[in-house]
Amino acid sequence: MLKMVSGLVFMMGLLYLVILLLLWRFAFWYPRRVPGLSRQAPLLLGHRGVRGKKPENTYEAFKLAFDEGLDGIECDVQRTHDGKLVLFHDAKVKEDVLTQMRFHELQASAEPFGTLDELLELAKAYPGTLLNIELKTDVLWSRLERDTLAAVKASGLLDRVIFSSFNPMSILHMRLLSQRARVGLLYSPDMPALLRNGFLAPWFHVDALHPHESQVTPELLKRAKAKNLAINTWTVNEPMRITSLYRSGVNAIIGDDPAVLLEAVKAVKASD
Repeated sequence: MLKMVSGLVFMMGLLYLVILLLLWRFAFWYPRRVPGLSRQAPLLLGHRGVRGKKPENTYEAFKLAFDEGLDGIECDVQRTHDGKLVLFHDAKVKEDVLTQMRFHELQASAEPFGTLDELLELAKAYPGTLLNIELKTDVLWSRLERDTLAAVKASGLLDRVIFSSFNPMSILHMRLLSQRARVGLLYSPDMPALLRNGFLAPWFHVDALHPHESQVTPELLKRAKAKNLAINTWTVNEPMRITSLYRSGVNAIIGDDPAVLLEAVKAVKASD
């Protein structure tokens, strides 16, 4: 009798778990737009601010991207060992792992970088623009998400930010930390099969897909439109491809050079 009761309890618990998972996947997920934007899609975003004209992921690069007239910027945030949120793309600084370095050690390295606080303060001077903050972490559950969210909330710019990552657990963590946070799933053709097509997006409650530009197809756009998912694609530097994507209905195009992005779009508008 006891075994029968235990088995029944187990089966009921399993059933409830399945029901919760199905509700999480199908009933509780609905992609949302970033509410604080005043710019109209397709948006043009500066990859790491700009690349080439100024050191990437620095205050100067972000300011130039905004001043050139882009609709926003993309950047990479990491957390130093002593808790400073810095904007730097690579995992290593020379031979040292950035997340194991202290802030003063990063400063002493002479590598150019920005800080999240600097960017957030700068962005206040450019209302209505988008900040795409990529969470650079391969840890399943880290302090990066919590600290980044706290800094963005303190700046008052949460409604202008989308948090993205190649790490789906980082995205899920951010989503669970804040119902207001907008999140995007990054992926590329060279990732493992399960992660390179965006099919897991509903399980992580994302608001946008961030595929490599080579993965943006009519089929993907159709699927995303049916689910109200935004498509923010990277890194697009070829004028003809910018033109094609601009006309295709993507939400945002991320590129290295503001002049290339703006000239391509200007040509589109002139021909329409």
